[in-house]
Amino acid sequence: MSPLERRSALAHRQSLIVTGGAVSLTERPFEGKLILRGKLDTVGKKVAAVLGASLPATAMQTTSSPGAATQWLGPDEWLIVAAPGTEAALLADLGKALAGLHSQVADVTDYYTTIALSGTRARDMLMKITTIDFHPVAFRPGMGVTTNFGRATAWARQTGDTAFDVIVRISMADYLWCLLVEAGREWGLPPQTVRGADVKLHLPHLEAQAHDDATAVGTDLEIA
Repeated sequence: MSPLERRSALAHRQSLIVTGGAVSLTERPFEGKLILRGKLDTVGKKVAAVLGASLPATAMQTTSSPGAATQWLGPDEWLIVAAPGTEAALLADLGKALAGLHSQVADVTDYYTTIALSGTRARDMLMKITTIDFHPVAFRPGMGVTTNFGRATAWARQTGDTAFDVIVRISMADYLWCLLVEAGREWGLPPQTVRGADVKLHLPHLEAQAHDDATAVGTDLEIA
């Protein structure tokens, strides 16, 4: 029997880079991912001692340290992202620090993958496929959000002036990859087809359609 091989959700996709810096798209596989649940005033100091940075206290906030990045998901829930292969040790350290406290830490590393998007048109691509306002006045480095990109729910955070991480369930990773590529076609990304199924990509912007003397507005523009 051949040995088991660990494959990432997007192992069949090659990184895409458009000449001139408009956009680059790549997967960062196997990053460690933990979900932490607990009351901030109960677990905050203990977790900060392990992570080397405080927990985000408000919506759309992220914090980071050399060992991990943490994103606010709710009043008592956070996503912790760490380097590949470090999640087991981090889970153990958090378990020790939080022993006896009403809290939960779950390793979800293999449920999700990270798509890294960067370039001068990265923000425009994101704004095409979600209703979240990614304009630089409203969304800046260090901010994160949970939202829908087309039909996929994902966590997104801005890591630099023109750089974003999008973390998505592995079952929706190929769909989201192809949707992002579709959003970047006008800047030179090559067309991609969702693997294993004839899936239409839904862009959540409005499509105006002529209807007699009025204009009917639909919300499902399909791009095959």
